[in-house]
Amino acid sequence: MNKSILISTLFFSLFSFSNIIEEKVLAVLPPESKIESIEESVIDGLYKVYFGDLQPLYVSKNGNYFIYGDLYQIEQDSVKNLSTLDLDKRRKTLLDAIPDKDLIQFTSDNEKHNIFVFTDVDCGYCRKFHSQISDYNELGISVNYVAFPRSGIDGETYQKMVSVWCSSDKKKLLSTLKDDKEIESLFCTNQPITEQYNLGKTLGVTGTPAIFTSNGSQIKGYIPPLELAQRLSE
Repeated sequence: MNKSILISTLFFSLFSFSNIIEEKVLAVLPPESKIESIEESVIDGLYKVYFGDLQPLYVSKNGNYFIYGDLYQIEQDSVKNLSTLDLDKRRKTLLDAIPDKDLIQFTSDNEKHNIFVFTDVDCGYCRKFHSQISDYNELGISVNYVAFPRSGIDGETYQKMVSVWCSSDKKKLLSTLKDDKEIESLFCTNQPITEQYNLGKTLGVTGTPAIFTSNGSQIKGYIPPLELAQRLSE
């Protein structure tokens, strides 16, 4: 068969399956749902359907069956969670898309690891983490802070974080607040607090500090510097 004809046939086949799958899946999802993408999985006849959640549905090509959960691959005497790997990739894509100007970065001079930390200026463990920021940096860990006011996008904590991100010296103001000192209230129209808070929700952040590694995997809660360095090196 001519190569171009074969490619066209395969494309039409996938497009046809996609239409069937989309129609059947949308029929059982909430009315406002949208299909983001439909991709082939590692199993013949099973497709990954993304619909706004980081976790996909695994759907048969006729759309009559689906699985919502983890997909594992058996490798000799062990198993690999393929769903977790896919999830990490999607998280990494979203995190890498954050502009540097919207992050508050404490960069290590001998960087070995680069992490994203969703933080709240009034969170006790966030303050403990930040009080050791030089220790993390000395161990080769660069920290990129992302805003996540746990009380939501209104109230005092939200306004404090807006002030930090609107400051000309974000690092200094963040450190001042985490040292439980007062600052002057600031406001600007281009601050990313709401956007970053929503991103945190999308990524599954429920508490702070929420740490994400450079490959998108999540480490929940406060981790002391030495322990975090060891976990990142594993």
